[in-house]
Amino acid sequence: MEFVPVFFCGGLTCIDYCNTYDHAHTPPAYDFFSDFSAVLEWGKAAGILPAGTQATGPADLSILEKAKQVRPLIYRLLEPFTRLQQPAEADLAEFNDLFREVSSWTEIASGQEGFTLSCCSDDPLKKILCEVVRSTADLLVANQSERVKQCEECSWLFYDSTRNLSRRWCDMKTCGNKAKARRHYERVRQNRLGAAG
Repeated sequence: MEFVPVFFCGGLTCIDYCNTYDHAHTPPAYDFFSDFSAVLEWGKAAGILPAGTQATGPADLSILEKAKQVRPLIYRLLEPFTRLQQPAEADLAEFNDLFREVSSWTEIASGQEGFTLSCCSDDPLKKILCEVVRSTADLLVANQSERVKQCEECSWLFYDSTRNLSRRWCDMKTCGNKAKARRHYERVRQNRLGAAG
């Protein structure tokens, strides 16, 4: 699967990761992480993994399952913010367990730009999880929950970085245009009905 720019309209790594799965329906209408290679492709498109990253061996199925199951957890943590509520304590506790596990895969590395937190594992799935979990933690402690919103058209989450918090759609070119076209069609239809009546 090719992850084109529209897959990264959420504004934060954790939100883009969360949006790879349909949280609105049971069973989900889509899951873009159909297999190990799809998760790797997402990681490369997100800039977490180098472009040439390949699987070095069979996928660790437990890590692959964890990579897929993190998405509903992130959604349960962030979706309440779209309703100006707080996540459930049980979900926060579950995330803290994950945070502790992922922290054991990280180290402080030095580079030309200074010191950074870096994943010390060679496993590409662990590298992705490190970035996603760290992004989630950064969002939670930034105390900017009012900036987490849900698209009025497709229900994807996004981070509203506008000054006046006026963003309504995950992506203007897709969902924004669809919503505007639908409203235009409805106005034309109502005008025709009014004229006919």
